[in-house]
Amino acid sequence: MDRDNFLLLVTRVLSGNDEAGEKEMLHQMVSEQKDLSLLYEQYRRYWESGKSNAGTDVEAALARTWNRIETEEETEEIVSMPRRSRRIWWAAAAAVLVLFLAGWWLFSPQRDAGIQMVEAYNPKGVRSHIVLPDGSKVWLSADSRLRYPAVFAEGKRDIHLQGEAFFDVAPNPSRPFEVHLQSGSVRVLGTSFNIKSYDEDALVTTSVATGKVAFVGDDATVSNELTTGRKSVYNKETKKLELLNTDPLLDKGWIDGTLVFRSENLESVALTLERYFGKKIVFLDNKPRTFRFTGTFLNRSQTDILHYLSKTKPFSFTVSDSAILIGR
Repeated sequence: MDRDNFLLLVTRVLSGNDEAGEKEMLHQMVSEQKDLSLLYEQYRRYWESGKSNAGTDVEAALARTWNRIETEEETEEIVSMPRRSRRIWWAAAAAVLVLFLAGWWLFSPQRDAGIQMVEAYNPKGVRSHIVLPDGSKVWLSADSRLRYPAVFAEGKRDIHLQGEAFFDVAPNPSRPFEVHLQSGSVRVLGTSFNIKSYDEDALVTTSVATGKVAFVGDDATVSNELTTGRKSVYNKETKKLELLNTDPLLDKGWIDGTLVFRSENLESVALTLERYFGKKIVFLDNKPRTFRFTGTFLNRSQTDILHYLSKTKPFSFTVSDSAILIGR
């Protein structure tokens, strides 16, 4: 097991989200390998000392723990972690750190008109799987936020989404399921569908894998029912709704590592890659922003995808520690 996967295992065990046999595996590893034992004990100590001060921001909590560790580098024997490994660890550990609540995502209990709410947030480069109180399943994409009641009220199931998610809704005709977006909402009884609704994006897309849903625009004047294999594209600025045929397997492909681009300009592609992989992309020249690309990539890295695209329409890119720089 490499260092990054070891750190994931440690995070799962410390947060109580380990699977059968993983705790024993961890104990065996730390007893047999001195460097891993030192790293484990070091992180466990600061994890325990930081419990009472745990906040609701995963990356900040991780950073606080690591910063406390780094302050003792001059006085203790420390197992060093390369910068690249640290970056991978922040993103990976963020998916499993739960701040002492069950799950693979960040829980932030809140109250809304007397109802206890739960908020799940994934930073860029992190995706998670959530089971809602009614048994409905949600695959939450990177740079996305989901807010829902700890217990659904009688007669309705209302949740709020910022970003992208795929839903597999448990059927219950007596309790309609509604996803509230920044611009509009999606109403269902029991079906599976994908929604992409980032605040900074001009378009809201909804595609149906099974069943039927109704998309309603933010001013309630635009609405349409969608069935399997159909997609709606709502323009938040013009308030216009376009209906298209689609392949629902491709629309939800991001769950399994498939990224699909259909005549998208490089600026849009770069934003998707930045969200999905968590590494910032900066344009040094405006011309490549308008280049359009169509392609499907399965389990390819961020740099692999940019490499293949640059062979179609020429642009250059440079990878640094903190960002990818795109020029002519």
